[in-house]
Amino acid sequence: MKAILYDDSGALRLVADVEVPSISPEQVLVKVVAAGVNRLDLLQKAGRYPPPPGDSTILGVEVSGSVQDIGGKAAAASGLQVGDSVCALVGGGGYAGYCVVPWQTTVRVPAGISVTDAAAIPEAYLTAYSALMWSARMKPGDSILIHAGASGVGTAAILIAKAFGSSQVFITAGSDAKLAACSTLAGGLHCINYKEKNFADEILKATDGRGVDIILDFIGASYWEKNLLSVALDGRIVLLGLLGGLVTDCGLDMGTLLRKRVSVVASTLRSRPLPYKAELCKEVYMLTLSLQC
Repeated sequence: MKAILYDDSGALRLVADVEVPSISPEQVLVKVVAAGVNRLDLLQKAGRYPPPPGDSTILGVEVSGSVQDIGGKAAAASGLQVGDSVCALVGGGGYAGYCVVPWQTTVRVPAGISVTDAAAIPEAYLTAYSALMWSARMKPGDSILIHAGASGVGTAAILIAKAFGSSQVFITAGSDAKLAACSTLAGGLHCINYKEKNFADEILKATDGRGVDIILDFIGASYWEKNLLSVALDGRIVLLGLLGGLVTDCGLDMGTLLRKRVSVVASTLRSRPLPYKAELCKEVYMLTLSLQC
């Protein structure tokens, strides 16, 4: 099969003679139509984000396509059959003609979504859903700040927040073009160009000094102080990335954390155990089916 591989320098190359992987009784072999491109792929090829032990070293953590082969236990448990159109969350291996995936993180492509578009669902939407609904315990009426709003997970979080009744959704991005693109996804967004405005000042102004209930943060250290200013009493900060560094310059303000009773949760999806991913996939897929009824 063909696959996109990378060398020690991070350079990509298309290789035509990679062996098609074999499957276990609990796995599915997907003939790949499309694969999502994620920041973690860039980090992996740069040597900064290795795949979990036992997973393919080939890039790509979300795919869509058709079932080419399926193990006996996987077929009995999932009801999937050869030829079914599916999308899947994987630990690696997506940038290839065929990809091995656990049946637990493989679902049929929902009605109304093309097979190609379905490749963009698993990593981005599952990360956003788990961050908002599981880590931040979002409830209707919560106000939310989404950093990196134009990113894959950011745009997914915008749609999820709106669908589940957020009272206010604030987003940050580094250009007016990115903010305009986000505005096409949902109405009523509070858009902040962080290069031109202090997002903490803007949020406190828009919330009469209260702050927001939930912050989804991909930036880390450089946003820490402003996040503490922006978060409301009993607020929740979910850390999903470290684009702005690992160590704060200002020091960790424990007093503000205590005074505001802030909960800080750090979360990644790729390194989670299979039972976590399986339950997440099941919940999101059943929710998708219920919304289509």
